[in-house]
Amino acid sequence: MPPTRTPLAPAAPPAVDLTAAQAHVLAGQTAAPSYAGYNVGQYIELVGPLDAEALEEAVGRTLDEAPWLRFSVTSDGGRFRQAPVPARPPVRRLPRLDTSGAADPVAAAVDLVRGQLACPPRLELLIDPVRPEAVPDLAGAVLVTTGPRHHLLVQYFHQLVVDGYGVALLSRRIAERYTALVGGAAVAASPFAPVSVLADAERAYTASGAHAADLAAWQGRYADLPDPVWPAGRTAPAGDTALRHTVLLDRADGAVVAAAARAAGVTWGEAVVAATAAHLADRTGAREATLALFAAARTAPGTLRVPGTAVNVLPVRVPVAAGDTFRTLLGRAAAELTFLRGHQRVRGEELARTLWPALPGTRVPGPLVNLRPFETELDFAGTRGHVVSLASGPVDDLSVSASSHPDGPLRLDFDANPALYDATSLARYADGCAAALVALAREPGRPARALVRGLAVGTAGQPGAGHPGGGHPGTGHPGGGPGRRTGGPEHDTETGPLPLLPSAHRLRAAHAAVERLHESVLLRVPAGLRAAPLRQALAALARRHPALRLALHRTEGIWTQEIRPAVSAPAVTDPGTLRRIGVAGRTGAERDGLVSDAARAAAGALDPGTATVLRAVWFDAGPREPGRLLLLGHQLSVDDATWQLLSDELASLYGEFAHGDHRDHGGHDADDGLPPAGGLADWAARLTSEAQSTARISELPHWSALAAGGAGRAWAATEGGHRLVTALTLPGGDGHALDALLLTALARLAADRPRLHDGTGLLVDLELPRPGAAPRTAGRLTSAYLVRLPLDTAGRPGSGDAGPVYRRVVRDLAAVPDHGQGLDQLRHLNPQTAARLSNLPGCAIRYRRRTAPRAAAGTDGWGPAPEPEWRALEVPGAALPLAGPLELVADTEALPDGGTSVTLRWRWSDLLFGPAEARRLAEEATETVRALLPGPPEPARD
Repeated sequence: MPPTRTPLAPAAPPAVDLTAAQAHVLAGQTAAPSYAGYNVGQYIELVGPLDAEALEEAVGRTLDEAPWLRFSVTSDGGRFRQAPVPARPPVRRLPRLDTSGAADPVAAAVDLVRGQLACPPRLELLIDPVRPEAVPDLAGAVLVTTGPRHHLLVQYFHQLVVDGYGVALLSRRIAERYTALVGGAAVAASPFAPVSVLADAERAYTASGAHAADLAAWQGRYADLPDPVWPAGRTAPAGDTALRHTVLLDRADGAVVAAAARAAGVTWGEAVVAATAAHLADRTGAREATLALFAAARTAPGTLRVPGTAVNVLPVRVPVAAGDTFRTLLGRAAAELTFLRGHQRVRGEELARTLWPALPGTRVPGPLVNLRPFETELDFAGTRGHVVSLASGPVDDLSVSASSHPDGPLRLDFDANPALYDATSLARYADGCAAALVALAREPGRPARALVRGLAVGTAGQPGAGHPGGGHPGTGHPGGGPGRRTGGPEHDTETGPLPLLPSAHRLRAAHAAVERLHESVLLRVPAGLRAAPLRQALAALARRHPALRLALHRTEGIWTQEIRPAVSAPAVTDPGTLRRIGVAGRTGAERDGLVSDAARAAAGALDPGTATVLRAVWFDAGPREPGRLLLLGHQLSVDDATWQLLSDELASLYGEFAHGDHRDHGGHDADDGLPPAGGLADWAARLTSEAQSTARISELPHWSALAAGGAGRAWAATEGGHRLVTALTLPGGDGHALDALLLTALARLAADRPRLHDGTGLLVDLELPRPGAAPRTAGRLTSAYLVRLPLDTAGRPGSGDAGPVYRRVVRDLAAVPDHGQGLDQLRHLNPQTAARLSNLPGCAIRYRRRTAPRAAAGTDGWGPAPEPEWRALEVPGAALPLAGPLELVADTEALPDGGTSVTLRWRWSDLLFGPAEARRLAEEATETVRALLPGPPEPARD
């Protein structure tokens, strides 16, 4: 018996940056919080005498030697860092189970472990935790007794903390410690290096010229980009677990493969790659197979001693011509692997974005190949420990993991996505691939394609879709088993190219810088918010609403848009999406200054080219005073209805993440209680279809008449302007009535002021709230149209009755077809009608009506901040340059008595008007509206 274990209680290492591999895993886990596919595991089969107490000591001490395996994730300066947390007392124990009474004890043990692997980590306890000591363990072990002198040491990990290479380091150290404890020998010093070694090496590499040289080498090798080839013909979101089929090549077949590899001067790994490529190329008809190979990415000094996560996935291309022999393919595979090893520090995610930008997800294409050169046999004081992998991470199509045993056998584990395969189709493909490997090795001089094609049909069938029953039976092998679900990440089904919406066409036609164009809201939020659940709620919003994952690409003036998958969307994965600023004890003026500065910084961080279209800043006033939350979104992604949707949902989601069990045992998520969101792509398709309809085209004469009225007047554009606010109250809530009233007032102003018109009438560009048929989703779904209004020849206010002009304006607006919904469609979405409307005149006045956000029922403590505080949000460059004399925005808010509060935000050209005149004109127009209202005159307010 070993001595009683005393806790090491090592001091926690300092916080360090996440490695690139960790950041990739965290992005995927954040994009799908209820996804369990990043849990990986293995068991070590121990047949022989075993000292359970000594094994417990060895496991615990080994984990103590790697304290960075237990950490919290903190958001620091716009990036995530890992802060190790000491193991909580009591000291780690090795849980023990006994399945020896089961009909199949090993299978029973594996089923129990798979239950553990199917549990995703609780991100709210991991990221910016309130109690760091309560962070979940992402690494652990269980000892299972399966019979007399027969045990399984089951190890489970999350890929955020350790990769396959790191697991092998830990297993080797556990065996070493156990052997020393049982034999009474001294234990060698820990061989481990801290995770900071990985992070420091990555940081130095990224800043060096080697990174640029490696990236250029990859780009040169893939200049003639091969088409992706998938065994199933397509991919699907990875499920929580994968189907598995294992093929164990016996000693004789393993020897044949090894001999063929030696004869070619390569290893069994190159043989597996070459045979996998030949089998894939033959079954798909492709001339070239592209595989996705796991690479350790540990070339810097000390990195091979770190139990951590650094694994990379990189492309391997193997052309397979009709006459190519296996010897030829072995040479090509060897050359590819040599190139890969020499340039393996370039992240595969970077290559995927650079070389295959149109593919969904963030990994290079092709079936995954994992060559596992780790020990499969370990010595536990004379008891043999045989290592068996249980789960290797997400599988969107198919993966092949290969490991060689010391006595000759070769193990091939085929994992498949249950959404694309059932047990039969997986077995057929796996057996065919294994048979191809052996056959090619036996006759390496024959043409590989012909040999593979000639194999028995029963072992070389094409993989098919999962059978229609929906459930997928397991293989019966201890390493296999059915997936618990086949859906993968939730609320991420709307990805890929998005046709330009009319709002995007309007921005494109403005020929202005659009990077920082944005709109924002300032919300009142409850006291005592926490950053972690707030960040989770924001990520959930982006998963629900595709416009918050929208990227804009521009090539020589041509615009295209793409909805990013959640796993690569900054609103989901970037810690800089949310920023916290403490304001407790600050004066009102100081807080306004902080809000203004934060709004400028948030606007400066926007980048539609990378889908960075949402930023949030939480002004934390402490545990007893309500704070503020600034939400700022790019103009391509938000309108007034968006802010109402997001503010309502954010309050609900925050409550679930902060106080509720956001994923119960039935698999329900935090947003299950919210109405469905999304439909942006369908809406874009609907608008394009409507633009071709007979009904819409019949509106063309109305809009063509505007074009016939002349090109209009050209005004000098200005970035600035005199910004003023006036206010009034309407007795009802009819937005169209407000439009008519305001346009009447503008027509009266313009009558004797040529600076406001072109001599033929007052030309106004109206942008109105999204139509009622629009989907319940974020996005700029507004419509805009032009109207030419009569000038009021009756004179200025007080010199004539504005009633006749008001009635004429009402008639002109009523004559606009379908409230103007069709102009954008005909002008931008129908090439034939667009040509007819290309000479529409430039507008004089831009007018927009919006609905101000309101506090939703059931969201105590959440709602819009007081209106005066919003003035701190005025940021230069937030809007397009002022292309005419005036821009007017009318923000409406329903009142309890049925009336409407209207805040008028004026922006007058500082090239045409002085500040005093601008103020006088705004007040004059506001008074005109009041004079037109029914009943006694409304008292002025501002």
